[in-house]
Amino acid sequence: MHIRLRQFISGLLAALLVILSCPQVGWSATSTAIPLEQSIQVVRENFPVPEDFTDFRSSFSQSDTGNIWYLVWSHPDPGKGNFSAQVDASTGEVISMNTWNPAIKTQSPIPAISWPEAQRIASDLLKRLIPNRLPYLVLIEDLDPLPLTSDGPPTYTINWRRIANQIPVEGIRAWVAVNAGNGQVEGYSLNWSPLAMPDPQGIISAAEAADRLQKAGLIRLQYVEPTVYVPMDTRPDQRKPLLVYRLDHPSGGALDAFTGDPVIPEYDTWFSGGAADGKGGAEQSAVPSPPQPLTPEEQAEIIKVAGLISSEQAAAIITKWAKPGDGLVLRSANLDQDWGNPDRRIWSVSWSSGSGAGQDQITYLYGRVDAKSGELLSFSRGLPAAVQPGKGLSRTSAQNIAAEFLQRIQGDRFGQFKLDPNTPADSYPVKLPTVSAMPDWVFHYIRMADGLEFPDNGADVTIDRSRGVITAYSLNWNYSELPSSAGVIGIDKATGLYLQATPLELMYAPYYSAAQGDTLMRLVYKPLIPAGQPVFRMIAAQTGELLDDSGKPVMAKASAHVFQDIAGNFAEREIALLGKAGLMTEYGDYFRPAEEARLADLLRAMLGATAGPDSVRNLADEDLVKQALAKGWLKETLPPDSRLNRASLSQLMVRFLGIDYLAGLSDIYRIPYRDSGIIPSELEGYAALCWGLGIIRGDGSYFRPQQLVSRAEAAAALVRSLGVVK
Repeated sequence: MHIRLRQFISGLLAALLVILSCPQVGWSATSTAIPLEQSIQVVRENFPVPEDFTDFRSSFSQSDTGNIWYLVWSHPDPGKGNFSAQVDASTGEVISMNTWNPAIKTQSPIPAISWPEAQRIASDLLKRLIPNRLPYLVLIEDLDPLPLTSDGPPTYTINWRRIANQIPVEGIRAWVAVNAGNGQVEGYSLNWSPLAMPDPQGIISAAEAADRLQKAGLIRLQYVEPTVYVPMDTRPDQRKPLLVYRLDHPSGGALDAFTGDPVIPEYDTWFSGGAADGKGGAEQSAVPSPPQPLTPEEQAEIIKVAGLISSEQAAAIITKWAKPGDGLVLRSANLDQDWGNPDRRIWSVSWSSGSGAGQDQITYLYGRVDAKSGELLSFSRGLPAAVQPGKGLSRTSAQNIAAEFLQRIQGDRFGQFKLDPNTPADSYPVKLPTVSAMPDWVFHYIRMADGLEFPDNGADVTIDRSRGVITAYSLNWNYSELPSSAGVIGIDKATGLYLQATPLELMYAPYYSAAQGDTLMRLVYKPLIPAGQPVFRMIAAQTGELLDDSGKPVMAKASAHVFQDIAGNFAEREIALLGKAGLMTEYGDYFRPAEEARLADLLRAMLGATAGPDSVRNLADEDLVKQALAKGWLKETLPPDSRLNRASLSQLMVRFLGIDYLAGLSDIYRIPYRDSGIIPSELEGYAALCWGLGIIRGDGSYFRPQQLVSRAEAAAALVRSLGVVK
């Protein structure tokens, strides 16, 4: 959490420095309702600006969305911290604040401030800063587990979302970041909108919207190619196509709350091309693979043994289709491994223009060829800037050129392609003004198999509008056998499963309207994954399993818990922290503090505290014991169901801290317990270390090594061990 916050602060300051370095023209202090001096005062009244942050700079931004003062206090040494804030120059509200102060010493990773205390601190801040906004903000329950191992205390981030007419507003929210070690506010942001909210009178129900979603065909049966996250993965099934149901539509599933019609963002219509839905594979294929350089001798041997084509043959294939003309100089030809298929070799060949190139001369040419089959995978060629970009060739004429080219280069396979229905077309009711000036027409063709779409496979053809020539082509094709479409669960069941996992939620959402030249708030239904639920991308066509984008079944996520039975317990604070971290949640929202501690439950919490709760939540009890043995926490195999006594708990905690060697030193410890005489000599070091570090202190007078400990005592010992500053 610290890292993400500091990255945000660094990005914000970089943006501010750009603003501050620009000449400030076209505005004056008299044009604002709130002068600079008042903006400085309102920030200082609500936040402690460190006294040694003596360098101060300000700037002013005036736009259609509002007028903002940017204020930055910095230490004279750039590496010693900064404090920034933004003030709405129309209302006088502080709308953003971030601070970074490395002078604050690293503290224990265990929070000194509880989650409820952090919420109170954040709420009190909003009451001071935006009292008029607060009634329209609703606290969002945070179900993400809190990490317990870091360089310092974590940062609590408390989030609110805006509500209008009892309906949430997408993207309009406030958040406050509170340091869990000292309770100081490290960041704050308010995102508000003055846009009018439509009256919800007359909207359709969520059930009617779900019916419209199904009838509109937004969820479709398709072939997909799993996302490969590990470059050069040699496992053969990593890119094997899957048959799935998934939501594939430019609307992203958003439906107009009054009509039930899909809402297509006008910007996305032109610029995203559906890439967020897993498309774009063909476009990406034009990007060179990470090179795996080979010596000429290695290349020659590979070509000889594998029967690959030569670099000269690959170059001839590229120039045959790209038709570069004269004047290009061959610069390189590399034999690379395919990023997603290490068994496949690809020739990457590039040319650039020589000296004395003419005005219409191609400036570069780059192409890729399958070194085994000789199939052209992609080419792109550079042309000088057009005199009148966006003028000339109509889309219909360009589409005819693209189709004719694809038919020639793909031959009999051409019948397996169809033009992507989401490709921008003249038939769309509204065009953005910038589209008419776009220099190229780009056509995306989808692969079809057994009457089903394979959007991850296909081809792209790019045509220069002013010259009417093809400037780029790319092919993405998976040669693996496609799964059978027999035995699928059917679209009705798939839609039901999808909406069960991502129910439609009514919300206000901003959409740009080219017709009105402005952004408007619209009431829409959107499918949203509930908080704390695993994120999935698709549904297995035959089984109905929820899958992630790599094609693996999704697993339930660990989530934070608020225990209902710990009020007044001596370890209430420590138990609550473990619940917030998603640990020791064997009984859901009940902790059972008085129950005897079980070895496997404590080991799971110890491992989860260091590696995250998701890493251990599905481990078998026996595997927990094996890992504890491997880490040296246990010295012998014990039954997972064993109950812990105070002696074994002290040994576990000392070994958990990695200071077991200290416990073996004899005659250096003073045992403060009245029953020190009955503590075995081999346990004296453990008992003394746990006392001295504040981890275990028995009842304050007696250690009672053989007494079984409760879940509450085990939880307290674990949290206190995590809090030891090493």
